[in-house]
Amino acid sequence: MTNHFFKNTLSIAPSFYSYLPRSNNTILVFNANTLNVEHLDLSQYLSPFELSVINRRKRMQAKQEYLASRLLLKQLAKHTQPQYAHVPLNKMSTHFNEKCSKLQLHVNRSVINTCISHSHGLVGVALNFTNTEFGFDIEKISLKRPFEKLAKHFYNKAEIDLITAPTAIVDQAYTFFRIWTLKEALAKATNRPIAQLLSPNVFSEFSQQNLLATSNNIACANALFDVSVAYKKSTDWRCYVLNNLDT
Repeated sequence: MTNHFFKNTLSIAPSFYSYLPRSNNTILVFNANTLNVEHLDLSQYLSPFELSVINRRKRMQAKQEYLASRLLLKQLAKHTQPQYAHVPLNKMSTHFNEKCSKLQLHVNRSVINTCISHSHGLVGVALNFTNTEFGFDIEKISLKRPFEKLAKHFYNKAEIDLITAPTAIVDQAYTFFRIWTLKEALAKATNRPIAQLLSPNVFSEFSQQNLLATSNNIACANALFDVSVAYKKSTDWRCYVLNNLDT
């Protein structure tokens, strides 16, 4: 019954901006660790508010992930929406809306809901133009985690059984992180705190919410990441791994 959640059905392909389809249902992924933040004129890419935020970040990786996520969101808006094609990047701005718990991109007089996920420098973004239930999550697959201990502490019994069923640590890791990204994606799609979805059976939750999921792995910088998407049945999301950000 849960087998389809573990099939790698999410379409993932390497791409450049010039080769991206003009589809609203697009997730962009980029390795932010490759950004040389200190050698970029950030005022060209970030709004005054965003500059104030990134300047408060102490860790370099935090700066890289912040810059990459904002560049990806803005370039995605310019690429998919012709009316934004000539808007300078620093005239677009992202702000967190406390009322709806969404990061929103402000372009001219438009406000677009967004979704962001990052793990160990790998950053993914999407724009939710129709404001339907949608969310995605990226997590690095680490074989060093105590999967059984963590699962027994947080997860549903049915999920624990799936994780502990295989004897190979690699299989346990894949199952553990797939369940984790599904929970995170569902939390974002339904606008619920992740704490509310740790113990419930995530597969039953998807059924109750009438949402679908699709997942896959992304290989990047000698590491493997799991990505899962939660979305409405009428929506087909695709993921593209970018080689550069056109900075």
